[in-house]
Formats: sequence, structure tokens, C-alpha cells
Amino acid sequence: MNAKVKMYRVGGLGDCFLLSFFEGGSTCHVLIDCGVFVGTPGAKDRMQKIALDIKETCKGVLDVVVATHEHWDHLSGFSFAEHIFEQIDIHEVWVAWTEDMQHPLAQALREERHQTLKALHGAVNRLKVADPERASEIEDVLSFHGPLMATGKVGTAEQIALVQKWGKVKYLRPGEQTITLPNLPDLKIYVLGPPEDAVLVRRSNPKKGQVYEKEMMAECFLSESEYNSFYAAAISDTEVAQAPFHQRFVIPLSETHTNSLYGSFFEQRYGFGAEQGQGPAWRRIDIDWLGVSDQLALALDSNTNNTSLVLAFEIAKEKVLLFPGDAQVGNWLSWDKYSWEEEGREITGADLVKRTILYKVGHHGSHNATLAAKGLELMESDDLMALLPVDEEQAARKRWLMPFAPLYKRLIEKTHGRILRADSGIPEQPESTPSKVWHAFLNRIRKDTSEDNLWVEVTI
Repeated sequence: MNAKVKMYRVGGLGDCFLLSFFEGGSTCHVLIDCGVFVGTPGAKDRMQKIALDIKETCKGVLDVVVATHEHWDHLSGFSFAEHIFEQIDIHEVWVAWTEDMQHPLAQALREERHQTLKALHGAVNRLKVADPERASEIEDVLSFHGPLMATGKVGTAEQIALVQKWGKVKYLRPGEQTITLPNLPDLKIYVLGPPEDAVLVRRSNPKKGQVYEKEMMAECFLSESEYNSFYAAAISDTEVAQAPFHQRFVIPLSETHTNSLYGSFFEQRYGFGAEQGQGPAWRRIDIDWLGVSDQLALALDSNTNNTSLVLAFEIAKEKVLLFPGDAQVGNWLSWDKYSWEEEGREITGADLVKRTILYKVGHHGSHNATLAAKGLELMESDDLMALLPVDEEQAARKRWLMPFAPLYKRLIEKTHGRILRADSGIPEQPESTPSKVWHAFLNRIRKDTSEDNLWVEVTI
């Protein structure tokens, strides 16, 4: 059996991978995600060119489309190129169990995300006046969820609903029976995540030593109790929904003016009134609580990443292609739970990681999307390569560390420099990598030679 993996260069932060498997006279094509970050220049035009290349490569037939999780940089291409995808015969659409609204935990996670986004969008609107820079930073993080639609949903909710219209939908659960594709007996597909565990699926913040980090701000996410108390405050009334208190403790701003029931009190003691600045305005804390918003936005982003559908493609009982979406800590830690019996072999999650020869680096190389001892250090193959869908320049403009330097350094060491990046394509040979090893690597690589430079491809 042979396989080709094409990583599309989407022009910014984003994931789009076409996996093509060949055995005998049979061919199957699996598309994993198709998206690019909000506001990327020329995104629509480029994603349409990519969709046309996908259509041409698969000859108008996709056996599977995988939508790993609800983030714009994984899904937006489906709507940018909707008319092209509708011309492709898509047999099945695979999503995680977290998209199955018959699943109680999936319902709870969806409601959490909706209420948190609602509260955060309200908080950002308040902050735009008081602290525009912080509001902009929070909006950048919220952009992973796409724009807020007129329906009250964010764009990604509508994106993933769109994808599910194109083929037979399968909600995949970790540890379930191995998946096979038609006429490809030497290909086995294992579902590793996300965990059906209310604690692990929300666990995004790494503990010391679990990931590659030196002096990071370890406590950059909210505790679960802080998280719950914030989104629970997002109730019906718009103004109340933006406050972290129960509605019985909230006095609307309209009641702080001079001509209101309480106006003189607030004017004298807190500086409200017809002329702003009267009285001791320094005593006001009306927006101080919004300082938690940036932490909440990071927590929401990571928790959504942690719902990523994780797939391991095993070729000929030997080589594994690992596609973890943007799985975070709790997702990775859950893989040890699962085992499968395949033709007299016991396969475990750790075993699949150990035999990985192609690793799609999670979340553009961020610090908490690749575990150390339970992840990259387990990968033992001398043939290990990595695909890194990153745009370092775009990430730097947002002040995001992508790729995170300690992780990237270790990736180079583990792969002997065999890392294909979306922003730079085929790398230069490291001095420490023998020429024989490097030439063998280059012989397996192709790149788009057209003016658009849409993709790089590796053959397995």
C-alpha cells in the first residue's frame, strides 16, 4: 500500500490535508479540514483554488471529509468554496461525538460554548471603549470561532452544519471499532479522541513537565470554577449577561444618571451624572471585572481545541499517520485508555503513537498541543516526519508563539529536520542530518510548481 499526504498552503494559519491511499487498483481520498484564519488576505480566492485542486486530485470523489472541530481555521474553506465542494461526490462526513446533539455531554459542551461566547462578545463591546487594545486581543482569540452571525450563532456552528449536509454523517467515538475504507484491507483507522470524559475533555491547561516549556505563564487559563461562574452569568438580559453577578445585584447603568431614582447617590459617590468626571470616579469598578475576559477567551479556545477528532491511520500493520487536529492535554492523556484487538494483535493508543512516522503538528505548533513524555517522546521511528500548518508571520502579528520555540527545537531533533511547514515549504538540510537520510526524504517530497504554490506533498 502507498499513501500520499498533501498539505495545502492556505495563506495563513489554517489546516487542510488531503490523504490519498492506493492499494492494488483501489484508491481512497480523505480530506481532513479545510480552513484559514479570519481576516487572512485573499482567503476566499485561495481557498477556492485549493478546492479546485482537491476536486482535480480526487477526480470528483471524496470518500471521507473529516471536520475535526469547530474552529474557523479548520472549516472556513468549506463555505468559501461551497459551490465547488457541492460538485464533489462526498460519501461520508466524519465528526466527533461532540457534534451529536443526542449525546448529553455534547449538549452540555455546546451550551457552555454558546453562553461563554455570548458573554465574551458582550465583554468585548464594553472593553472597546475602556481598553481598546485588550478588546482587540480578545477579538483575535475569538476569531478562531468565526464571526458572530445574525442568528446569534458563531460562524463555525454554521460551517460544521454545512459540511454535514454533503455526505452520510458518522459521529466517531474514541476506542470504538477500527474503521476500514472500501477495498483497502491494509489500512486501519483508529479513533483516539476526543475523550468522553467530562473532566478530560475540558482539561487544556498543562501541568509542569507535560509539554515543552521553560518559563511560560503556567496559570494563563481559568480554573474550572472560575470558568463556570463566568459563563453561568450569561443570562437573558443583554446588560445583565455581561456582568459576573446574579441579576439581583445588578443596577442598570440607566439608573446611575442624575434624573433616576438612585442618580444623586451615584453622582456624589462614584462620579456618574450628566457631566462625567464629577465626584470620586476613582471608586468605580464597573468594568474591572472584564479583566478576566482574556483568560476566559483563551480557556474557551483551548477547550474547543480539546474536542478535536483524533485519527491514527495504520498502514500495513506498521506505519502510523497521526492527525490529532488541535487536541490539547486532556485529549492526549486519554489515549492510554483504549485498546483494540486486530488479527491477533493488541493495539493500544501508546503503541500507535510510538509507531507514528508522520505527525501533523497540533494547533500550529503552540506549546500545549503536543505533549512531551506522553506524545512526541513516544515517537520512536527513525523515519519520523512532521507537517506543520503554521504561518509564523501572521502568528507574530497577533503576538502568538507559533511555533513555540522549545517544541519546535525538539521537533527538529526528533525528525532530523524533516518538517514541512505551510509557510516555508521544503526545509533546508540541517548540518547534523546525514546526506543519505536527507536525499531519501527529498525523494518523497513534491511541491506545487505553479504560480499559486498551493501545496507540498509527501509519499509514504
